[in-house]
Amino acid sequence: MPTTPTPDDAHFRSHRRFAAVWDWATKHESKKELALRREAGGRVDGRVLELGMGVGANWPFLAETLDYVGIEPDAFMLERARKRAAASGRTTVLEQARAEDLPFEDESFDFVLVTLTLCTVQDPTVALSEVSRVLKPNGALVFVEHVRPTGRVSRRLADGIRPLWSKVAGGCEPNRETATTIAQSGLKIEGMVRQRVNGLPMISGMARKPAR
Repeated sequence: MPTTPTPDDAHFRSHRRFAAVWDWATKHESKKELALRREAGGRVDGRVLELGMGVGANWPFLAETLDYVGIEPDAFMLERARKRAAASGRTTVLEQARAEDLPFEDESFDFVLVTLTLCTVQDPTVALSEVSRVLKPNGALVFVEHVRPTGRVSRRLADGIRPLWSKVAGGCEPNRETATTIAQSGLKIEGMVRQRVNGLPMISGMARKPAR
């Protein structure tokens, strides 16, 4: 098991101001954003791991009967999530951990849920390898992510703003080819939808781990 991290640990980048901004933003999301969270939350069942649960924005859309575990590397996000959980009376297991180094046994989850998180992990390829490791055979990753635009001009713009955007948006990178990364992880994408939400190109869907 990994040692307990601190906010100053280089592997656990923490952003006090961005955590406050994100807390506000998730309370003022558009109907489309809320619909994507509701759809994703309705797809998971059994024992569920959420990667980068932030301040707990998906919780209103998750069944109370889930055996839920959430991880978050940012100490300030985690602090806000714990306060939210305590205020709601919801029973949750929340841990400070990175998607690239999950402190869980092999094949221990039915579903992994990730929304607007694979844009911030330091190494999405390693993170998805860890997802595959902890999923049970025939288990699935449920995802909602913004991705690199497909237009020539917009792609160049996303590439150009990445360094500054990453600094002000908690490490988010707006030009990741997340669909390709998921497909290359060995998980089989099922029914992925591409759409624009608030002007951002988004993907949502499910990727299943093969049964033995």
